[in-house]
Amino acid sequence: MLNRTRNFFKELHEDESGPNTVEWILLVIVALLVLVAIFYMAQWAIDKFNDKKGAVEGNSFFKK
Repeated sequence: MLNRTRNFFKELHEDESGPNTVEWILLVIVALLVLVAIFYMAQWAIDKFNDKKGAVEGNSFFKK
C-alpha cells in the first residue's frame, strides 16, 4: 500500500499539467492539520478556564 501511495505521488509530480499539484495537496493537508491542532488547543484552554472559573465561584466566602 505504501508503494502504491508513493507511486501515485510520483506520477502526480511527473504530470506537469497542473501547477505544482503535489505541493498544493501537501499544503492543504498541512493547513488542515494545523487548524485541527489550533482547535483542540483552544478547546483545552477553554475547558481549563471554565474549570478554574467554577472552582473560584464554588469557594466563595459569601456563601449562605
